[in-house]
Formats: sequence, C-alpha cells, structure tokens
Amino acid sequence: MADLEEYHMEEIDDNPILLDDEGTHDMIPSCSYKSSFYKSSESCAQFPGHIKQEDIKIEDVVRQYALCFLPAKSICRFKTVSKEWLKWIDSPFFSHKQTNHFKHVSGLFCQFPGESPSFISFNPVAYGVSSPSLCFLPEPVDVRTSCNGLLGCQSRLGDDAYYICNPVTKEWRVVPKPTLYHGPETAIALAFEPDVLKFGAQYELVCAVTLPDRAALLFEIYSSRTNSWRVCTAMCLELDALPLNGDGFYIRGFVFWETQSGAVLGFDLKEEEYGILRLPPSSNPTGALTELRGELCYLLPHKDDDAWSIEVYGNMDMSLRRVIPLHSEVLGHLVDGQCRALAFVNDDTIIIALGMKVIAYHVIAHKMERVSDARTDGFVRYLPYVNSLAPVGPFMRKTALYP
Repeated sequence: MADLEEYHMEEIDDNPILLDDEGTHDMIPSCSYKSSFYKSSESCAQFPGHIKQEDIKIEDVVRQYALCFLPAKSICRFKTVSKEWLKWIDSPFFSHKQTNHFKHVSGLFCQFPGESPSFISFNPVAYGVSSPSLCFLPEPVDVRTSCNGLLGCQSRLGDDAYYICNPVTKEWRVVPKPTLYHGPETAIALAFEPDVLKFGAQYELVCAVTLPDRAALLFEIYSSRTNSWRVCTAMCLELDALPLNGDGFYIRGFVFWETQSGAVLGFDLKEEEYGILRLPPSSNPTGALTELRGELCYLLPHKDDDAWSIEVYGNMDMSLRRVIPLHSEVLGHLVDGQCRALAFVNDDTIIIALGMKVIAYHVIAHKMERVSDARTDGFVRYLPYVNSLAPVGPFMRKTALYP
C-alpha cells in the first residue's frame, strides 16, 4: 500500500542514540516534530504581562508548569501539599496536560496464563500503579494491549468483553459488543495518540478478525469518539498474514502485527488499508517487534561464542541497521542464559529477558540494571507502559485513586 511504503522518519543530526564498535556516536534517523514540551519549556520563564513576577510564588510556578512532567505516582504524592494542589491535580485539564507532556515508558505489564496481571516498575519510587492486578474491573481480565498510559483488556469469562482502563486512576470503560465474531485468533491493538488540541479522550481499538469460513482477515475498529464499532472495507487475503502471532501495537498512525510466517502486517488507520513487510530470515521467537524513536524495528538476540549481541533491523525492507554488543563484563554470569528481546524503550534502553532475569541494558552507558525476576514456564508477553493520567473518557466507571 502506498502510504505504508512512504512510512519513514525525518533525520535529526544532533540526536545520537547508539554507539558503534569504536565508541563513536552513530546517528539513527528519528521522527522530528514540534512538541508542546518545548513550547511549555520556553514559556516557563515568561509570565503574563498583567502579573508582576514578584507576585508569583515558587509553589505556584511548580504547580502550573512542572508537575505535568512527572509520572502519575509521583504526582499523587503532591495531593497532600494543599487543597489548591489537590484540586489542580484532580482537574481534567491537568490530566490532559500531564498526558501530553509525560510519555516516558515507566515499566512493563505482564501476565502469566491463568494468573492476574502484574506490573514491573523501572523505578518503584517514581513509577507505579495502585492496582496492578486490575482488581477494580468487574471481572478477571487478560491484559492484551497498551498505549500511552491506557490498557486494552479482555474478559476471561464467557462473554469475552473488551475493557479500556487506566490502572493509575482506576477509570475504565466496557466496550460495546462488536459486530463481527471475535474468535480466539483475533489480534488487537490499542491506538491512542495524546493531542494537545483534543481535550477529550480519543482512541481506537483495532481488531484483526479471522473469518471462520475462509483464510481472510477483516479489520473492525472501535472508536471512543462515537462509542461504536465499524468494519473496514479492506479484506486481507495475503497468505503471509495468516495466522497472526499475537496482538500488535501502534506507531504514528499505523498498527503492526507479527505473523507466524515471518512477516509483519501493517494497517494504516487513516486510509484503512493494509500492507505486508518481511522480517529478516533469521527471525525467531526470541526476537521482538518494537519502536525506536517512532520507527518500527525488530530486535533479535544473537550469540557468538560466549558473547551476546542484539541485532537491530529497520527500514521498510527490515535490513540490519546496527549490532549492539551486550558486554560480558556487564552481564556477568547471565551470559550463559537464554536471551529474549522484549522492547526498546526511552530511546537508549533495551529490555531483555536473560536467563531468569528481566534486565534493562543502557546502550550508550553500557550499564545493566536488574528489573525483575523472569519466569521460564512459557513465553509471556511484556507490554511497555507509560505512567500517565490519561483519561478514559465518557461512559466510564471510576473508583478511588490511590488509597
């Protein structure tokens, strides 16, 4: 499809990500956009003309301009500062502002078959959720997709209902029953892009539905704006697209799913068209589709003698872009374990499961941090999560925030 083939990034010449083998900086193209972050940063030093600067207290400046850059867990602590701070933090305007300014991946939601969800925080002091098991929902669920602070879940009971929720605020919405039959092969992805100009929550749940009577996929999309479903006219008959290898994720207007045949199914939300990308021939279950600075890429662990490395594939042809060595002096005894790539987060950190540990490997600093213990009884999906106050929108239910 034309738009998918044009999916690319604008280069930024002053934004190094990775180091090459000689230790020099290597540029990886990145998306360039005018963020409200920079606008807000510039305006922090400016006050309205009718207000004298000596009349502004430092606590008012922090409340108005700094709080929105903090993760949700840290923000909740500031509710006890004063009634004014409590009122400001609980306001819908502040939730909207924080959602647009804080987009740092804060941890991983994971779930083992038959068990409740759990949350792995990259920094337990700063990042967290009040109910990682999602027990505030009316029934047990499986966490299936995550996007910018919101989770897409599905009931484990007979009706298979979809839920959209925010585990910080405990706001949730039950999604109306879809038009098509969503069987166990249905793969989903939550698409939520915070927009400073759109105050209400606007997101979509994109479902790739396998037709029971033929080898074909239809795309059915739930929209929070209308609280309804629509079935797209596009029908995917590509053999490389079937079956899908689990749920997908959203990047800049596109949803991507990995297929069991070694390909990637891409869906353009604006044009409602699909396309097929090929994964590298060496792709295997230890690899992972992920996002690197707004670009789709594929991480593949590789072991040569006693040294592990991560191969990074990208571009529309999924060519090899970079090999990132995992230095044995940093990994220590973990070098002998099985390595599985999970995600690339926050521009310079690879999350991997190595042996029986989940670790964060900081590429530029060559520094490893143990994040959590890992389970070895089967592959479990780990979903990157942003600790934000993203609103779920109308038709929601809400319980108390942080006891």
